[in-house]
Amino acid sequence: MNKKWLKERDAVAKSYDVEKFKTFIKKWTLLGVYDRNHKIPSDKVIEITMRKMVYHMNSATPKEKAEAKAWLLAHGCTTEI
Repeated sequence: MNKKWLKERDAVAKSYDVEKFKTFIKKWTLLGVYDRNHKIPSDKVIEITMRKMVYHMNSATPKEKAEAKAWLLAHGCTTEI
């Protein structure tokens, strides 16, 4: 995958900012990375998704992964994708 996309994806996921995540998806949809017919999920799904992404990403530190896991478990979620 494109290095620029990967860098932006990691940064936006680690920000836990739902609006920034939506902007990222819209940008990369226009650039053809994502399906134009795909609907952006609810804010709750985005919050969960960002934390699961951080938990599984190679660039996340052990501390970031632990924080993501703790949030997921506290909100009744698993770390599974």
